[in-house]
Amino acid sequence: MIKGMQDTGSAMKPMMARLEVIANNLANINTTGFKRDDVFPAVLQDAVAGGGGTVLTRMESRAATDFSEGSVVQTNNPLDVALQGAGFFVVETPSGPRYTRNGSFSLAVDGTLTTSKGYPVAGTGGPIRFPDLQQLSRGSVAISESGEVSLDGKVIGQLRIVQVDRLSGLTKDGTSLFTAQQDVRTVDAPQEAVAVKQGFLEESNVDGIEEMITMIELMRAFESNQKAAQQQDATLDRTMDVGRF
Repeated sequence: MIKGMQDTGSAMKPMMARLEVIANNLANINTTGFKRDDVFPAVLQDAVAGGGGTVLTRMESRAATDFSEGSVVQTNNPLDVALQGAGFFVVETPSGPRYTRNGSFSLAVDGTLTTSKGYPVAGTGGPIRFPDLQQLSRGSVAISESGEVSLDGKVIGQLRIVQVDRLSGLTKDGTSLFTAQQDVRTVDAPQEAVAVKQGFLEESNVDGIEEMITMIELMRAFESNQKAAQQQDATLDRTMDVGRF
């Protein structure tokens, strides 16, 4: 009976973790460059010390990020850029380089191209800086498909776009930034592999309807396990009452 309650409780833990992940996905459905997460239950078996080969079965949750491309929406903002193909923009943060698909850029007071949070966007030769903000107009900025940034026809920088050898080695840092594990290798993306679209942004790859359906199914399964645990608990109470007599 007690083992049954343990098994039921163990099965509920991955459901709770997945519900939390789905809630976070839905909360970021309108976050530019956001990549949805999913949680997969994993059955693990641990040997019990001195148990003569006895193993203890437990359930754990393992998260994974879906790096599929989101839809591209036109904004007509010359500092907005979207990537088509496998690649990431590089962002310089106080904690080191970060990688993102969020191309919603702006300009700092000194003309440096930055993210919405003020982090400099990396170029192939360092940060990209516009020389004269006073003369800057919306129609004078051009960003080519290769990531070349021009002002009034004069090239001022090249966006650095990289690829990683193992997407599973990227860890989220906030909503749309990623940090790479030490064993992950990054290389500059070949121009033929990635195209930059000026005046566009990549939306979140979260499918709201699909996430809601999954959430409803999980909630029903969770409630069923909860009721099963309550019934087992009630049966155990009655058994103990009988034992007292």
